[in-house]
Amino acid sequence: MKVNIGGLLVGPTEPVRLMSVINLSPESFYKGAVADSIDKFQAMIETTLKEGADIIDIGGASTAPRNVYGTSDISVEEEIKRVSQALDSVKITAYPPLSIDTTSSRVAETALDLGVSMVNDISGLHADSKMASLVADRGVPIVLMANCGTPCASIQTSLNSLEDSLDIARKAGIKSGKIILDPGIGFGKPPEVDVIILQELNRFVKLTHPLLVGVSRKKFIGHILDHPDPYDRLNGSMMATTVAVMKGVSVIRTHDVRETKVAIQMGEALRKPQ
Repeated sequence: MKVNIGGLLVGPTEPVRLMSVINLSPESFYKGAVADSIDKFQAMIETTLKEGADIIDIGGASTAPRNVYGTSDISVEEEIKRVSQALDSVKITAYPPLSIDTTSSRVAETALDLGVSMVNDISGLHADSKMASLVADRGVPIVLMANCGTPCASIQTSLNSLEDSLDIARKAGIKSGKIILDPGIGFGKPPEVDVIILQELNRFVKLTHPLLVGVSRKKFIGHILDHPDPYDRLNGSMMATTVAVMKGVSVIRTHDVRETKVAIQMGEALRKPQ
């Protein structure tokens, strides 16, 4: 199955796509991807474009686990303000497809009105009852992430969470060809479960939707390498990225475009039948 994101095809028979992260939230756990001014946002978009990003994921509020990084909540109004100011400052048609990283239907609607091509909902349609109908009505692609609400104690719990999200999507009228799945590495799971998910990504690939994975600077990498500071997790992130690509993912979400592009190239070469 392939998903069309603003003219960009994503799927197992397409090249692995690279999704760059730009956060408008000073609360975000990795400050290296934070655009805390319009000038910096514009500069980061230009840089990520030159480095080879296929999709740019923009978030107005930190989605990092609160219990891990101690990030603070902001109001929906503040999130809308940040997203609107940033998107109003650029000519969206001049860039690769943009994605909005939010669990709020109001924020998503604002971003879609301003030209964003896709919604990335880390709640898997569980946080906002209006999100599913909005996505269905607009006919845009959506990323559904496995988010158990309570700690995901096993890989099966994550798979069950995605099945629940797919059921919500189907009932709302979201077409199957508009859905990308994310196993939610780093969200509500102990490090050992994150490792098992990475090892067994084929179980998520078998759900027949393109798979997006974000391992960039995640806690499980710090746990393995004894690197509590996200700034020290680049090398581990690249190794995990190569493994994910070899396992069959279609999209890699990252804070580090240039380095990740190399890791993707290695993974694609190694997974090709000889």
